Amino acid sequence: MLKRRQFATTVALGCLALAGCAGAGQDSSATEQGLVDRATKTLGVLKSSDGAKSATLIQKTRAVLIFPDLVKGGIVVGGTRGQGVLVARTATGWSDPAFYESTSVSVGAQIGFEESAVVMFINTQKALDGILQSSSFTLKAGGSLQVADFNSALAEQLTGADVVVWSKSSGAFAGIAVSGTDLSQRTDYDQAYYKQPVNAQGIIAGQVKNPNAAGLIAALGT
Repeated sequence: MLKRRQFATTVALGCLALAGCAGAGQDSSATEQGLVDRATKTLGVLKSSDGAKSATLIQKTRAVLIFPDLVKGGIVVGGTRGQGVLVARTATGWSDPAFYESTSVSVGAQIGFEESAVVMFINTQKALDGILQSSSFTLKAGGSLQVADFNSALAEQLTGADVVVWSKSSGAFAGIAVSGTDLSQRTDYDQAYYKQPVNAQGIIAGQVKNPNAAGLIAALGT
C-alpha cells in the first residue's frame, strides 16, 4: 500500500510538472513579469468579487502571497503546484515582490486538472517570519499557525487567523492551506527579475527595486 501511494504521489507531481512546461521556453524576464502582471489581475478579481471584505484584510495584513495560476490535478493522489509572489508591508509602504512556489500533496481520488487563483493574507509577524526565514516553509493543519478560509470563515475567525486563504472559485481550494502546503522561495526568479543575487528577505528589506512592479504595488493601495 505504501509503495502504491508513493508511486501515485510521484505520478501526481510528475503530471503537475508537465502541466507547467508550456511556458518553459519563454524568456526568463518575461516569465517573471508575466507572473507579476497576472498577480495584479488576480487582486482585481478579488476586489471586484469581495470588495469590502478583502479591503479590510488588505488594510490589516502584514503581507499578501498571490498564486494566480495554481494547478490542481493527479491520479489517485491529488496535488497542487504553482508560482506566486509575496508582497509585504514595510515602514515606507508595500515592498517589491519576492517569488515563491507552492506545492502540496493530498490523498483523494481524482482524475484530471483544475486551475485556480489563490491569495494568502499573512496577518501576523509570526507567520511572515516563518515564510521569510526559511527557503521552504510548510503550512499545515495542526501546525503552530491558525489558518482560515476566506470563503467560509466567520468574521472573528478571519480576524484572529495568522493566515487567511481566498480562492477564485468558492470551495475549489478550500483546504489547500491546511492540507499540507510547502511554500518555497524561488531565488532563481528573484535573481532574474532584479538582475542580481537576492532573496525574499532582501527584497522585503528594500535592497532591490523593479519599476515594472508598480502596478502590483498600486493594486494593494496604501
